[in-house]
Amino acid sequence: MKKIVIAGGGVSGLTAGIYAQKAGYQAVICEKNAVPGGECTGWDREGYHIDNCIHWMMGTSGKSALHDIWKETGALGTRPVHHMDAMYTSRLRGEAITLWKDVGRTQRELLTLSPEDAREIGRLIAGVRLARNITIPADMPGELMRPFDLLKLAASSANALRVFRRYAGMDTADLAARFRHPLIRAVLTDFCPKESMASAFPMAYGNFVGGDGGIPAGGSRAMAERMRVRFTQLGGRWQPNAEAEKLCLQGERAISLLLKSGEQVEGDYFILACDPDVTFSRLLGPQYMDAVFREVYAQRAAYPVYGMFQAAYAVESACDAVGGDVILDCGELVDETWLSGRMSVKSYAYEPSFSPPGRQLVQVLWGLTEDAYDVWTALYEKDRAAYHVRKAALAARAQAKIEENFPAWRGKLRLLDSWTPVTYRRFCNAYKGYNQAFTVTKHSRKDPYPSPYITGVKNAVLAGQWLSPPGGLPGAAIQGKFSVQRIIHLARGEG
Repeated sequence: MKKIVIAGGGVSGLTAGIYAQKAGYQAVICEKNAVPGGECTGWDREGYHIDNCIHWMMGTSGKSALHDIWKETGALGTRPVHHMDAMYTSRLRGEAITLWKDVGRTQRELLTLSPEDAREIGRLIAGVRLARNITIPADMPGELMRPFDLLKLAASSANALRVFRRYAGMDTADLAARFRHPLIRAVLTDFCPKESMASAFPMAYGNFVGGDGGIPAGGSRAMAERMRVRFTQLGGRWQPNAEAEKLCLQGERAISLLLKSGEQVEGDYFILACDPDVTFSRLLGPQYMDAVFREVYAQRAAYPVYGMFQAAYAVESACDAVGGDVILDCGELVDETWLSGRMSVKSYAYEPSFSPPGRQLVQVLWGLTEDAYDVWTALYEKDRAAYHVRKAALAARAQAKIEENFPAWRGKLRLLDSWTPVTYRRFCNAYKGYNQAFTVTKHSRKDPYPSPYITGVKNAVLAGQWLSPPGGLPGAAIQGKFSVQRIIHLARGEG
């Protein structure tokens, strides 16, 4: 039995491990942390559970290759998936708009808000309707497809291509500029960074409208743990607290993965499912990068990443004052150029296991620019106490904003925890402390997808969300599956 060694036990690494076992390989996953999931995780504080990752996830219902991945890996579990009536609500200057699952309701509310934008509203909603039945290709990598597979892919991608053509050459800022009403412009940029391609919003909202965006029961950590259990049930070896240090080569073949502990994990094939910044700065040198990765790291303006300040609060009330995801304007709180003027507030009443009976959990996500990473990192390394003071100050500002907008909770919030880009770097080795991949912009190259193959190494491939910008759980899982198919292809070529 051939052995596959996988560096990284996030969603991509777990998916790769499961498909490797199902394909007849012996797989071992080496994960730096004690728990699975990577950025798809959560943690407990004072009887509450803080969910780090999933706001909603593609592929949770319906018939699609992505849904099959979630089922095969055990990600969805046996409890019903949570499905929401609304994607989120945006507020600005006393007005609010909700993106409902019922897209007709959203259209009516937009027209009531801004009749002067009727033409553009109609065009936007038409794009959303066009995107609602689009599925992400997840059967096999494009380079392994036969002519029949390519024809099948072309037929299934017809609507996606129409959406891409409709918004070709535009970013989200260009799309928002078509609208006169400032709240509609805010709705668009609240979900998609203004630099992202304009097709991102209708594609994402269309998926939600189509009913395919749900939240697995138990949240992020529970989903990752189900995947780990599935992997070990299939005979895979889970090795926690095993951070990769170097991929050891003999000529053009990898022979082992050296761990920080000094242990050498030998294998026949290797899948590097960790952040590629770690892969090409530590496990391998930058000379092993392909041309796309070289450009991504060199041209930062064309491939931006972001940061987040987040905080979780216990709510001493059974009342769900937020009712889902609400994005608030907080421009008056901004005292740094790297702080966003918009803040997301999310309640978790849909998952009672996250809080004690009669209580609530609410979390804040405050967007940061890429520059914030250097600021937070310098503060953390120079003065740890000052770092925590700065976190507490931002958390207090966010708490005051919540109480201002949801007076039913005034005096009932208590800070449980807060985290920054430094947290993601320390826990997940995430590049610039961002929990997704780089953003594709209109200044990116025409083919912005890095190669999964490693220059000069014949028996190792990459996996992970960075191969499918802008990243996220679906791309991570798909690339995990694809990595095993690529290994099988390499093995056949050697045989």
